[in-house]
Amino acid sequence: MEKILIITDFKKAIPYESIITFYELNIINSNSIDSITEITEPVVIIDVEKVSDGIEITNRLRNINPSSNVLLINNFLSPAEHLILTKIKGYGKTKILRWRRTYPDEILINVQDLLHPEFPSKISDIAIIIPVYNEESRFEKVYNFIQKLKFLLDESFTNATIYFVNDGSKDNTQKLIDKLLEVEHEETTTISNYFQLNTYELEQNTRKAGTYLEGLRSINASVMIFVDADDSFEIGDIAKMINILNIGYYDIVVGTKDFSATNRSILRRLISFFKRLLTKPLLPKGIYDSQTGLKGINANCSKMLLPYLHDNTGLAIDLEMMYIAKKLNFRALQLPVKCIDQEGSHVNIVKDSIAFLKIILKLLTVNKNISLDKNDIN
Repeated sequence: MEKILIITDFKKAIPYESIITFYELNIINSNSIDSITEITEPVVIIDVEKVSDGIEITNRLRNINPSSNVLLINNFLSPAEHLILTKIKGYGKTKILRWRRTYPDEILINVQDLLHPEFPSKISDIAIIIPVYNEESRFEKVYNFIQKLKFLLDESFTNATIYFVNDGSKDNTQKLIDKLLEVEHEETTTISNYFQLNTYELEQNTRKAGTYLEGLRSINASVMIFVDADDSFEIGDIAKMINILNIGYYDIVVGTKDFSATNRSILRRLISFFKRLLTKPLLPKGIYDSQTGLKGINANCSKMLLPYLHDNTGLAIDLEMMYIAKKLNFRALQLPVKCIDQEGSHVNIVKDSIAFLKIILKLLTVNKNISLDKNDIN
């Protein structure tokens, strides 16, 4: 049986014995690092609170065995992982993982990747994230959209999962979602714990921003698609977005409905026009519309954006994402999509437009100094 060396300060209280069951574990307190004079284990897990301590321990072990394969486990997400790796000595493989209790198997997946990279342990997967808020009165539209998405997944993207993120609804939205999930779970015939529909629920309404952050924090996927729940978009455009992201060149694909939306009032068209003028300097090259409710990002992009996003930006979370993407030089594509502006929108055109202007000013001050080379990894 292969052995795994684990050096930990026990602060994360990770239940290694129940996660890594196929290997023999040698668990050592990080305070006893001086007692290690030889490393025979093919993989070393380093689980300590401070990143700088993790780097120091890794380098001390690499002085003993330069080819040691190391998995560094952090409690947070850092956009400066490349800087961490530049400070690590030796020539063994090094991986960095953010510990998430909702995804304990990530540790085992990474260990197996280090031990046996010739055997892929995880397929590329897709998450379709649907923010919802007080959708009871128009849940029929939500239901119809989910049926279309399930058809798309069954026919073309069997490795995809749909996630509702409930933005603190005050009505019976969550009960209706739970009924959908109950039916889904009853109909599932697989022996795994995989379900095509899943849900997360926020305690308070965040005007959309919190749903994006919850999705980015809690959901693990190679491609993430964020889409409005009200059956506004065609599944063909969603498929097109997934296919473009799967090619790997673009980090972000942003839908735009400004020239294709139907049922849109003249007032909304005018406001959209002026928003485009105001926000164009804040957007990545080639992007002129950030507010359409359909966009996709890849895993690397989501990991880098998350530390800079704020849950108090409300409906302008899309703009904040694009502004940060521009600062970090991500490749972005604007994709024209078909859209129907459905009745029952939660957008207050005047009030939300004023709030949008305030967020623009905030973005220019809070995030103006973003740079990957300036991140503190201590």
